[in-house]
Amino acid sequence: MRRPIRKSILRTISALVTVLCVIIMIFSAYTLYTGLNNNHQATVMRTVHDMTRNFAAGLSNFMFERGRMNVVLAKTDPISEDNVAFLNERRTVSDAALKTGFTIMADTFPAEAQSLRDAYEEINVLRSDMDREASKPLGKRNIDVRDVWLRSSSGFIDTVMAKLSVTRQIVQQNGLFSQYFRVVNTSLNFRNVTGYTSSIVTSTIAGSGNFTPDHYAELQFQRGKEAQLWSELEDTIAIIESDNLSEALTSVQNEYYVRFRPEQDRIIELINKHHFVEGADVEMASLSVPALDSVLQLSDAAVREIAAANERNIDRGHSGLVISIVQMLISALIGIFIPLHFRLKFINPLNDIMVTQQEISEGSLDSVTPHLHRKDEIGQLAQGANLLKKNIREKRRQQQELEALTAKLADLSMKDSLTSLYNRRYMTEIFEKQIKIFKQFGTHFSVIICDIDEFKRFNDSYGHEMGDKVLIYIPELLSAYRRDSDVLARWGGEEFLFLLPDTGLQGAGELAEQIRAGIENETYACDPYQLRVTMTFGAAEYMAGENMRDTLLKADMALLRGKNNGRNQVVLGNIE
Repeated sequence: MRRPIRKSILRTISALVTVLCVIIMIFSAYTLYTGLNNNHQATVMRTVHDMTRNFAAGLSNFMFERGRMNVVLAKTDPISEDNVAFLNERRTVSDAALKTGFTIMADTFPAEAQSLRDAYEEINVLRSDMDREASKPLGKRNIDVRDVWLRSSSGFIDTVMAKLSVTRQIVQQNGLFSQYFRVVNTSLNFRNVTGYTSSIVTSTIAGSGNFTPDHYAELQFQRGKEAQLWSELEDTIAIIESDNLSEALTSVQNEYYVRFRPEQDRIIELINKHHFVEGADVEMASLSVPALDSVLQLSDAAVREIAAANERNIDRGHSGLVISIVQMLISALIGIFIPLHFRLKFINPLNDIMVTQQEISEGSLDSVTPHLHRKDEIGQLAQGANLLKKNIREKRRQQQELEALTAKLADLSMKDSLTSLYNRRYMTEIFEKQIKIFKQFGTHFSVIICDIDEFKRFNDSYGHEMGDKVLIYIPELLSAYRRDSDVLARWGGEEFLFLLPDTGLQGAGELAEQIRAGIENETYACDPYQLRVTMTFGAAEYMAGENMRDTLLKADMALLRGKNNGRNQVVLGNIE
């Protein structure tokens, strides 16, 4: 009668397979959740992008309207037909874009959208008043009408920009999108300020030809804001590292700061000197359009980058969603089918064989070994049950022999056969690892190359056998000075190399001097000779940016200087 084995490894394997399937299902569920969340986030980001795109288009056209109306109200004559056409065109575009933006915003931020609608209705009322005043000659206009228009229109722009900041509540967790929206907001602010200052200058030329104290103070204040906003744009675009945005920023710099701004400075200087220039208002207006348009092109480039990035996110979200659904279904099938199949075809038969082995170990030979009819591995296990222990024991013995042989070969591959020091290949590996430690933690290290002085004389005078004895004797002396963290290797011939972690050049030089003095004072008793051996040392510290060859070259050159200067000395390689 077969007895079940309570503490069976097969039951452990079965449990592990079940746990693995559960883990796969949990991971698949998490992947599904992530895919759904990413897809939702991408959809939300598309909404924010559409809202921002429309507001940016609306504000850009409204800014042109603000500037042109301000200039018209400063002129002596009533508004021209060209200016009427220009203002109507800008109003049509800004009306459509802003109203679309209000509609999109109302879905997520209804209170902010309604507030902007109310503010825009007030602007429409003000537009009608401004149109009536612009149709009159300057002498019949309300004296304060220009200031009212400039203050109210600029206030509306500031209000829209402030309400746009609500988008940060959505994008603040996405670093890249946050930076893109920051470029949009900052570039629109920059356009607002530059358009404002341009309008002040142009309207002054078109009007009295002289700045009022308030207008000049406002001009200087706005120019200060302009410089700050430009600096923010440069910093943000540098962080994003977008070629398109960098190209658009360069275009703004060329159009505004290279072409337009110097001319504006010149006109301002003429105004301050009361040197009126006929037609300067027309010239400034013609120069300002491409300059201010370039700023809007920067904002448009940022909006396009947002759209492209969001489309990529949507594609990834859709793909991830599909993959996660398929993965979830597959993992569910795996979680059900594999444990059942594994138990029926593998766990239960193996448990039967283990019960038979236990019965055999207890001396019962009457029972029939199950599953002998199977032609697969289970059948082979059943037939070879009596040989199992012997095979395992033999395999373990062979494995132990192999490990011992491997360890011996590994030691031989790292050591020099004559001196038993580490060889050049192993030292090279250690050196490269030390460079990685330096790059990660900034831990300094140094090297010392030392060479037996006049080693050829030992070979010529006493024979190569004596030379080999000296090569064995020297490492014993050098090892006595080696710290636990230091690495000592035979570098080649009669050259030896120390690698000193956590050691600067000064410390390496001091250690080299200790070794040099110690060797100089030793006498090597090698029957029948009493030999005195000296060594020359070159030390160098690894510096950032170097490779192994660079550092060793410094040490080698120091060693060479020591040899040329009389030997038996220490020379530091980093000192110029």
